[in-house]
Amino acid sequence: MTDKRLFLERCTVLPASYFAVPLGLGALAIAWYRAESVFELSHAASFTLGGLSFATWTLFLAIYVYKAIHCPAHFLDELRCPVRFALLSLIPITIMVMGELMVLWGKSGIDYMHGLGTAFILIGVISQLAYGTWRIGTLWRGDTFTQTSTLPPFYLPAVAANFTSASALALIGYKDIGQLFFGAGLFAWLIFEPVLLQHLRTTEINEKLRASLGVILAPAFVGAASYLSITGEVDFFVKMLWGYGFLQLLFLLRLLPWIAHKGIDASFWSFSFGLASMANGAMLFYKSPAFKEFGMAVFVFANLAMLILMGYALLHVWQGKFFKIAPVEKSV
Repeated sequence: MTDKRLFLERCTVLPASYFAVPLGLGALAIAWYRAESVFELSHAASFTLGGLSFATWTLFLAIYVYKAIHCPAHFLDELRCPVRFALLSLIPITIMVMGELMVLWGKSGIDYMHGLGTAFILIGVISQLAYGTWRIGTLWRGDTFTQTSTLPPFYLPAVAANFTSASALALIGYKDIGQLFFGAGLFAWLIFEPVLLQHLRTTEINEKLRASLGVILAPAFVGAASYLSITGEVDFFVKMLWGYGFLQLLFLLRLLPWIAHKGIDASFWSFSFGLASMANGAMLFYKSPAFKEFGMAVFVFANLAMLILMGYALLHVWQGKFFKIAPVEKSV
């Protein structure tokens, strides 16, 4: 079998979870853009990360469309699965993040990027809302969703997607509408969180899904970054979100040896959105006198953690292990 054919076979089974890679890179690029008043080379770092994110996203989107057309069994199995369907929300979420990057590039002097980014954001907002409405709505009939389906990826369509919508809309001037999406994400999070944690306390999740616990880091920090995008102020509420986020971080650090007992692979990019959003919020906390040192420490920590993920990703690409061939599995 030629290397080209092997690569194509690996690509055709690319799961939607891989979109966490451009998502994390894009969110980190936004964080570095926010650091322009702190680091001289912040814009260079932001453009580099943003360009890498956009290139990765474009590649993965092309591969995923190819998969949906030429390997529909894989695509439909993912779409119908009561767990993995949530990962498809990463596609509209990343569309919005790519739009945010374009808008920021537009503010840096690339004029046409602002309009293009605005279009991306609106497409992402509409598509995530349409997909979430259609797919989550079907679960309320009670015929496919079970207690075992209650896993961290379920945060994505109702929580992460709405928080991202709020941030993106605030960036292009629709802060009032962004508040509506922030409220949708917040209450969806508060309702789902106790159900998920109860499941984790009483039932051990599939070994292959352990890394998905990284998604738990996202709601508090993504929500905080979303809130800060709308208000721009480090107030009592966002401090509460950060406090809860760091409590979750401690729990996840305690579980990290158990989660990573078979090594770190692409699935660990589930941590990336939370880490990058942590870095994003850290820059506004840094500008608050009471949190100056803490904000910088958090920014450094989040970037180091992201560097580890990027290092492992490059290593696995070099070793030919980044794309994995997997058979179509029966939906959970």
